[in-house]
Amino acid sequence: MNLPNKWASDLLGKDRQKAQIAAEHIINTPDIEAWQCLIDNSDYLFSYIKERAGQNLVKATNNDNIENIFDLLKYHSPDWDNCIAECLKNYSNDTINKKILDLLISGTIEEKSYTAKFFYYINNNDASKALFEATKEEYQPLKNNAAQALGKINDQDSYNYFIDKLKSDDDWEKTEAAEFLSNYGNKDAIILILKAMANSGMAEYLAGEAASLVNIYELFEQEEDIQILAFEAFDNILSGLAEVWDLNAILDFNIYECIEKLIKLAKEHPDGNLSGKYAQLLLKAKSKISLFSSNSQYTFDEEKTVLKELEEIYHLLICESEDFWNKQIENINKELKVDNIKRKLSAIATINELELKNCASYLKNLILNSNEPEIVVYEAILTLIKLGFTSQIDNLNDLLASIKDENLLAVIRNSLPYVEQG
Repeated sequence: MNLPNKWASDLLGKDRQKAQIAAEHIINTPDIEAWQCLIDNSDYLFSYIKERAGQNLVKATNNDNIENIFDLLKYHSPDWDNCIAECLKNYSNDTINKKILDLLISGTIEEKSYTAKFFYYINNNDASKALFEATKEEYQPLKNNAAQALGKINDQDSYNYFIDKLKSDDDWEKTEAAEFLSNYGNKDAIILILKAMANSGMAEYLAGEAASLVNIYELFEQEEDIQILAFEAFDNILSGLAEVWDLNAILDFNIYECIEKLIKLAKEHPDGNLSGKYAQLLLKAKSKISLFSSNSQYTFDEEKTVLKELEEIYHLLICESEDFWNKQIENINKELKVDNIKRKLSAIATINELELKNCASYLKNLILNSNEPEIVVYEAILTLIKLGFTSQIDNLNDLLASIKDENLLAVIRNSLPYVEQG
């Protein structure tokens, strides 16, 4: 591992003896330049390399050099939170604990971030007020560490504060609340997070926090209202893969297990009330995973564990029979008949993305229904345009005249082939 600093390079290298000597040097000196070099390059290092280096730093810490750890707190990266917290925890005493609490109250953002993680390991109710104040800082790693520490001491004041924030009309406040609750770790908050997601313009982010708090697939067989929320969360997660989150989110959000559960449900209830939703999610997942698997731009810098998981998900999907997938294409049309607008729009989006021409007749029936919301008719017409079926729509100009939103109408007209515009 070649970094600008020799000691940082040695710490990350494969030579165990040189790595341990480097760890001892960094702690004993303390070598701030080497530490800053590690922080600056942290994003480019594989997780197993950082973990190994962190353990060497922990081994190098002792009663004689523990005070030197405080000099390293000036530079922060979340990748080294656990390492620093473990170093401090192993040799903590009343004096050190007081110093850490003082830094949490009045230190720099970097110092607060490390010390908040320390209180995750060393539970101290005296730190609760300072931890709660830390959740209001702008620096996300500090907020995350503080929330985790508050969860460990089951601080109800902070929990109730952020539960109430989920009810806000402000999407940023909802997202901030979901982030806190996910890190706090009380699974009782999951339904409230999912309900907030269902009414948010930042649904992908809230879905990700929900999936970080619980295994979403465990909700796939709950009562129907919870099922539908869980399916919506998974739909949002699929939308956010490689857009909102890095591809390693397939591990974080248990994508394999979610798809495996959906396949099971689709086979057990091929004509059930939610079979259309199973179909829509499975077809969307198959499209997404195939895209990632066949394009190196998504995978060239991913770790082996992520690539292995992606390969297993891909095989899980392609191993299903042609009859199974034909049934899913048949079933997705059921989603065009449900009352839930979000489900209907998700189905149209999947039909559009996969260019499922077998769904065209169902889309045509949809747009002829005068009771359909304008946004549904708009998306259905755009999909029919993409599928090449607009010439078969009776009274197309009358349909367009029924769309009152000038922006939506302009998009449709710009998408129509010239010969079809009246």
